[in-house]
Amino acid sequence: MSRRAALLGLVLLTGCRTVPVTPAAVLARVEPGGYVVGEPVALGPATVFDREDLVWDAKLSPDGRRVAFARLGLHSYSLSVHEREGAKVSDTAVTDVEFDVEALEFSPAGKAVATVSRDGAVRVFDGSSGQLLAAWLTDEPLVSVAFDRSGAWLAVGSASGLITITRWPTLAFVAEVRGHADEVRGLAFGPDGTLYSGSWDQRVSAWTLGPTLEGDRTVRAHVERKAGATLVRAVVDGKVSASFALDTRLPAVVVRPALAQALGLSPSEETVSIPTALGVQLAHVAKGHSISIKGLTFDGLEVAVCEACVPAEAQGVLGGPFLSGVDLAFDDATHEVQLTAKGPVTEGERRRLTLARSFSFRAPVNDLSLDAKGTVLGLAFSETKARRTREIYEREKKALVEPDRDWDCGARVDAWTGAVLQRVHGHHGVVATAGISPDGKTLATGGWDKRVVVHAGAELVDARAGWAVRRVRFSGDGLRLVVAAWTRVNVLGDHQSDPAAWTVELVYEPETTGAPKVPGTY
Repeated sequence: MSRRAALLGLVLLTGCRTVPVTPAAVLARVEPGGYVVGEPVALGPATVFDREDLVWDAKLSPDGRRVAFARLGLHSYSLSVHEREGAKVSDTAVTDVEFDVEALEFSPAGKAVATVSRDGAVRVFDGSSGQLLAAWLTDEPLVSVAFDRSGAWLAVGSASGLITITRWPTLAFVAEVRGHADEVRGLAFGPDGTLYSGSWDQRVSAWTLGPTLEGDRTVRAHVERKAGATLVRAVVDGKVSASFALDTRLPAVVVRPALAQALGLSPSEETVSIPTALGVQLAHVAKGHSISIKGLTFDGLEVAVCEACVPAEAQGVLGGPFLSGVDLAFDDATHEVQLTAKGPVTEGERRRLTLARSFSFRAPVNDLSLDAKGTVLGLAFSETKARRTREIYEREKKALVEPDRDWDCGARVDAWTGAVLQRVHGHHGVVATAGISPDGKTLATGGWDKRVVVHAGAELVDARAGWAVRRVRFSGDGLRLVVAAWTRVNVLGDHQSDPAAWTVELVYEPETTGAPKVPGTY
């Protein structure tokens, strides 16, 4: 069937009296970087990119020309990038199968893709070649990510409620706040720089990033205790993040040879004597290096290279010369240590995230999106957290229909007041995702009942998913939806099952208009 015939058939099914127009026809009326204004009246043709994997997230590039999705393959989680028409651009392994790649996002310019995973890493890949451009390992499993629309910041959210801001594209630490009491399931920046976060703690919060902190030489870092060693994470020479033990007995900062190689260290002939359980070790020293912890940088340090000097649980040791320059205060309740520098340090671009406003709801927030102007939030709720359990799997195996529950729903919410503008249903069970249209008028939701619903004048339903829908988002121009879902294994062994990643065109009426690009965006 031709595309025109398909569209005309959809018109008859939806009862439209006027012939809807294709995305290309609407786009001709929209300024570059702008978006369509109006409700879609039908779903048009779809392009399927994956039929064999569990796809966790999928996004369209800002210009709408490419699709990126995170998929679980046989041996690893991978990042796949395709042209909008379907051709594969790249496919790159991200992390091992035990660490879920929960979210991804295109950079504002569309040239890079950032992923976050439960191994605590944010990784940035080239959007064309798939080459790893940068990586930063945090202290906690990561589940959400967002780029600032101006192209300045990258935010990540953890499974323990921590929100961290890094400078884009260096990934240098900027700010953090323990903003929630549970997983940060969604992050989105408004055009004015306000950061919105949604969590399973039933709250949505708005944050502002303050000016650079001056004279504040105190930071808090996560502490882990293993086999008698106290471990913190630090960055060496602004290049590599590693786990370090704290030990005042050692006369230098010490790293394993593997870490030294990754850093490109070139030790001199000079050595330092380091006591170990097997006796004194002579370790060669490299001078003039730096250690950074949460934005505080200590320069001019000696770094010794020694395998036997480092506990099995660590990649290095912060010895006496480093520890003598800081005051340490341990907080066992939060598993953190407060470090206060005694002497000169390079403070970097540390800032403070300040809570501007916060809204409470009656159910966990599973997903969060924001319209182009930053005025309307799209939220996904469920009366239980969107967490896969054996009980849920058993119900699905028995084909039991989830009961209708009041807060298994999506909502359009005023981003300034928190007022619920519209609450929509249409799913049985968990509503896992909600995408708001750029004009803030239309909400698309996806659930574990295998359905995608576009809540326009009439509900538009896409039921092609074979299993749970994970993510649904509008394109930046509002003319398409991208969907991520899980698909079941095909018992025939040909690896071709129901769609797991696809885009679908949205059809509008002829009088549909467009809005210009929002000022201040990239």
